[in-house]
Amino acid sequence: MKKNILHVVPTLKKDGAETQLVILLKELKKNDEFIELLTFDLYQEGESIEPNLIDLDINIDVCNRNIFSTILYLNRKVKEGNYDLVHSHLPRADIAVGVASFFSSFKHVVSVHAQYGTRKGESGLKYLLIIPLWRWIIRKADSVIAISEKVKLWLASSRINQKVSVVLYGIEPKEITHKFKGSNHIGMAARFLPWKGWDRVIEVALNLKSKDYPFYLHLAGPDDIGYKDELVSLVKDNELNDYVFFHDEFQNIYDFFDLIDTFIFLSESEGFGLVLLEAMSYGVPIVCSDISPINEFVDSTTGILVDRNDVDSITGEITSLLSNKQDQLSMKENQINKVSNQLNAEIMARKVKELYYLP
Repeated sequence: MKKNILHVVPTLKKDGAETQLVILLKELKKNDEFIELLTFDLYQEGESIEPNLIDLDINIDVCNRNIFSTILYLNRKVKEGNYDLVHSHLPRADIAVGVASFFSSFKHVVSVHAQYGTRKGESGLKYLLIIPLWRWIIRKADSVIAISEKVKLWLASSRINQKVSVVLYGIEPKEITHKFKGSNHIGMAARFLPWKGWDRVIEVALNLKSKDYPFYLHLAGPDDIGYKDELVSLVKDNELNDYVFFHDEFQNIYDFFDLIDTFIFLSESEGFGLVLLEAMSYGVPIVCSDISPINEFVDSTTGILVDRNDVDSITGEITSLLSNKQDQLSMKENQINKVSNQLNAEIMARKVKELYYLP
């Protein structure tokens, strides 16, 4: 019997969790599940997943009200829609759905997409106020999906142990893959946020320059908090303007991958690291931080895992990889095989559906 499912997400701003939600919904729609989505913000001031949802013929409902009105609206919507389950994403949605569940009977599934409030540059006060309530809500949910073992361990540290299942992100295998240009163009794409490791990537660029290694570094992404200006100044202060090029966010990440021959990602903290999975699906060689959860899906055959604090070692790995086409091709083959056999969207959606149909 098909399920009547409502997904709830605070915003349609195109970020990792929202992008993965689109991938999940596309797979669920293939199985004729009846799906609707409720959001508190269409996010019309920037990149949004709204066009993707429209393409999937997902009905989008918007409730842009205060938290109390939102809970009342959600409670009424669940009763009128006769939903079998409500799947919430990110703390604001988790709390609203959790409170509404006290007034209506439905199964509540929660996806936990990160270790909320633990990353450098995040608002500690914001999470200090909501995390205690959020934890209480999570403990009462029917199923909890952690997107990595790292997130599951973080939940366990808050005594959230029951009903937690790890479901890694998945992605659709690509029919067209990356073509090597034999260039020394390297790049990183992510949101311009302090914990993403942008300053460390610029340190690597400075080290490459000091060794007279010819290269071009491309940096791209949305600038949510104005952090990009600091990085532009850092590049200027180190006289790297002829080597480092800043780009706005690419609507299609694969267009960015076509600019480069190696993707570098030196983040200090991730809930998952979806952009690395996107790079793997396209067959782009990667050099990335050896941290959890990245090392849960990137291994020595599909990327080069590095100590993000060892700039000399990172520099050596990049130059070695760029000069060895056979290593690049071997890594590409391993990446594509791993995505197809272990990390594809169909596998991810099947695991989520199994949780939907648990008694």
